Amino acid sequence: MNENINAEQWTTMRGDVKSWWGMVTDSDLDRIAGRRDLMVQRVQEAYGYERHYAEQEVDRRFKEFSEKSSGAVANLTSKAQELGANAAGKANDAATAVGEKMESLAVAIRANAPSEGRVGTVASTIAEGLTSASSYLRDKKYGHLAKDVTGLVRTYPIHSLLIGVGVGYLIARRTR
Repeated sequence: MNENINAEQWTTMRGDVKSWWGMVTDSDLDRIAGRRDLMVQRVQEAYGYERHYAEQEVDRRFKEFSEKSSGAVANLTSKAQELGANAAGKANDAATAVGEKMESLAVAIRANAPSEGRVGTVASTIAEGLTSASSYLRDKKYGHLAKDVTGLVRTYPIHSLLIGVGVGYLIARRTR
């Protein structure tokens, strides 16, 4: 192994290096700064190892650390993917539930609103809009919803900003 350890890895690795080779001081670690050749030289000096044996020890420890780190990264990546899938599933369930409630509201409006006149026309329009939104929410998955919302925000940025401010205001009023 002829690789040096980058600065970020070295910062993480310093504690392990001290536990592996207790005779290596903090000032030694500052001077070594992840450079393999200096690490080999310091281990060789501190423990009286032959050069070849010191190289093997340093390579073995660097490899162990690298495997441990890559395993931790893989584990974190797996957990993040699992959390993302769970969140998307819950978002899909929530969108379906909201869609069902909107459909119920549309049915209630149709049943209780007058069927004629201005109020009847407005009620019918609102019920149709709720039915349309309901079927959209029930049929689309979260990823499609996110893309559609992103497209709307890009198309109508000022309207989106105003809606966001309005929703924020309503949430703030409600939490008082």
